[in-house]
Amino acid sequence: MRHALVDSFAQIASGASRARPWPADRVLWREWAVVALVMGLALYRFSVTVADPDLWGHIKFGETIWRSGRVAQPDPFSYLTSGRLWVNHEWLSEVVFYLVFKTAGAFGLITMKAALGVAVTAVLYWHLSRQGLTALRGGILIVLVIHFFLMSLVTVRTLIFSYPLLLLVLLLIHDGTSRWSNRIWILPASFALWANLHPGFLAGLGVLSIWATVEILTGHLAVRRGSILVVTCWLATAVNPYGPMLWGFLVKTAFLPRPEISEWQPLVLMTRFGLAYVALVALALWGLIYSRRPRRASLMVVLAVTTLLPLIALRHAPLAALAIAVIAGPHIGDAWCRWVSARSVPGRSSAWLPAGALAGALILVTSALPHLSCIRITPEIGGGYPARAVALIRESGVTANLAIDFDWGEYALYHLSPAIKVSIDGRRETAYDEVTYTANLAFKYGEGEWDAVLRDRNTDLALVRTGFPTFNLMMLSPGWRPIQRDSLATLFGREGSPATEALLRLPPPVLPPDGAGLCFP
Repeated sequence: MRHALVDSFAQIASGASRARPWPADRVLWREWAVVALVMGLALYRFSVTVADPDLWGHIKFGETIWRSGRVAQPDPFSYLTSGRLWVNHEWLSEVVFYLVFKTAGAFGLITMKAALGVAVTAVLYWHLSRQGLTALRGGILIVLVIHFFLMSLVTVRTLIFSYPLLLLVLLLIHDGTSRWSNRIWILPASFALWANLHPGFLAGLGVLSIWATVEILTGHLAVRRGSILVVTCWLATAVNPYGPMLWGFLVKTAFLPRPEISEWQPLVLMTRFGLAYVALVALALWGLIYSRRPRRASLMVVLAVTTLLPLIALRHAPLAALAIAVIAGPHIGDAWCRWVSARSVPGRSSAWLPAGALAGALILVTSALPHLSCIRITPEIGGGYPARAVALIRESGVTANLAIDFDWGEYALYHLSPAIKVSIDGRRETAYDEVTYTANLAFKYGEGEWDAVLRDRNTDLALVRTGFPTFNLMMLSPGWRPIQRDSLATLFGREGSPATEALLRLPPPVLPPDGAGLCFP
């Protein structure tokens, strides 16, 4: 008699009359023990949170919108933008972040982020179980997917809203290939919401458009129905403070080079992360080759396109992992079942294994709880922040314009605005024109006309990385003098300015120079 560790959720739900060496309730218990372990792992991994350069900005921007009651407005944070319209395409996410932080602090932000990650995991588990995967096999696949989400969900970022919405699109088109359902008409409303949360809606529209086009071309979807669905979803995304103008803006910015941001670079295959992704894709190909399930052309094209996205930008890896799990996951499960059946490998399951899984789940959940209290500044992961220099400026109470490193702009504006305005921050093209942005990059790296920002007589202070080329150039620049220097950053002031004189009279605060170990904010 053949023993198995777990059976599929689908068999249990349907009451399939497969012979078992133990009662059905024991099988159910073993199933849920595995599920609990995987979900506990998801909670633990998603609860670990480090500070992201944009988080300070998200909270401050959300507060600005909430208090002013306006989304489309001139940028109030930089002295170089000259009243330029700030295209805040993530405004709704930032309002949510601000309200959650105002109500529950860092605990609320971490809990929200972890809850969304666990919800995506649970829905994905549910999908795989409906497709016949056992809890163990589905759980192993989900653990692989979780690995690719860690790069994004180790921080609190607005893209956390794109993952459940893309999953919704993938699930609806997956079900729509086998049997049309009117549930797919919830997508226009979903896209209207998505367009105000995060620009990832463009990926969702791309997936939907590819699927509908191939379905129409292969005769599986009526031209009228498919066209209405896609056009309605596209039009729904125009329901935002900027209207259809947002489409052209996002398409234009999507192809801008971002050499200073690592996640916008292509996936490097010969790294641990790259090899792990290759292994996931290879598993998907193996499943598609050996599966007995039908392979619908529309889903195969969507899978191929999404699988290639990380080769354009690393940040697309979680989206690709979701598509692989939803589309290729059922095929992997069927191929796995064939492989096991062909070998007829007998196995015995110990009653201690489910108990061990439940104990492991309890340990993981308990271990996750301490992570919910602090979004920690961790220089080796999220980068260091000039905590000492910024605290000195805040304590001085001066009003000034600050030329600053790109990565520190939002940290500074959160703590120092409105008294201090910055030269640049992480909003890039949404608030800054190309000339201003290029000048700030030159200042950051000490290249070309590195002092173009400083030549603006409105610049009173400059905060640069200690030991970097810009630091050395500043030390040699007449008219500028160092005010505060530590291992991470050096604050310079323009000779004779009131801000410089006020800062020189104050002792530096007793804080880690890079903020290491401090909790957000």
